[in-house]
Amino acid sequence: MSERTEYVPPRVWTWEKASGGTFASINRPVAGPTHEKTLPVGTHPFQLYSMGTPNGVKVTAMFEELLALGYQDAEYDAWLIRIGEGDQFGSGFVEINPNAKIPALVDHSTTPPIRVFESGAILLYLAERFGEFLQVQEYAHVQRWAREIDARPAVQRGRMVNRTFGDPALQLHERHHASDVQTKTQDKRQARV
Repeated sequence: MSERTEYVPPRVWTWEKASGGTFASINRPVAGPTHEKTLPVGTHPFQLYSMGTPNGVKVTAMFEELLALGYQDAEYDAWLIRIGEGDQFGSGFVEINPNAKIPALVDHSTTPPIRVFESGAILLYLAERFGEFLQVQEYAHVQRWAREIDARPAVQRGRMVNRTFGDPALQLHERHHASDVQTKTQDKRQARV
C-alpha cells in the first residue's frame, strides 16, 4: 500500500485562465496571494499602501489633517498599490489585508505592528490613536448638513429597518414592502398580540 500525503496549499496561488473582462484582475475570487512581492517600508511608523481612489483619499486626507493640526507623530509613508495591475494580490499586501483591497495601513509604532484595513476602520483607528482630534461641534455647516440629512423621511424610514432596540414604533425587524413602515413596526405587531 502506498503512503498517503496530505494536501498542502501553495504559498502563492496562480491564476490559470484569464476571464471576466476588463476588471477581472481587480476582484478575482481567490484566497491568498497570486504572486510574491515584498512591500517597501519607509522611515515613518505609519506605512500606507493604497491608491488615489475615493477610499484611499479618505485616509491620506485624514493624515494630512492630522499633520496640519500639528500632530507630528502622524507622519506617514504612502506606497502606491496599482489595483489595475493586481498589486493588491501580492504576498506582502495580502499579509496586511487578506481581503486584497486598498487601503491598508501598518502602524509600526507598536510591538507587534498593528495592521488596519478598510478605509472606515483606518479612519477610526487614527481618530482614536490621536485623541478624536476632530471637534465636530466646531463645524457648523457639517452639523447643519447632518440635521438636514437626519430630517429626511427616507433616512428616518431607513433607520427603522432591521432595528431591534429603542422605541418599538421605530423598529421594523423585516421589510418586504413599502407599506410595512406604516403597518408592521414592532409597536403595531405587539398591539395585535
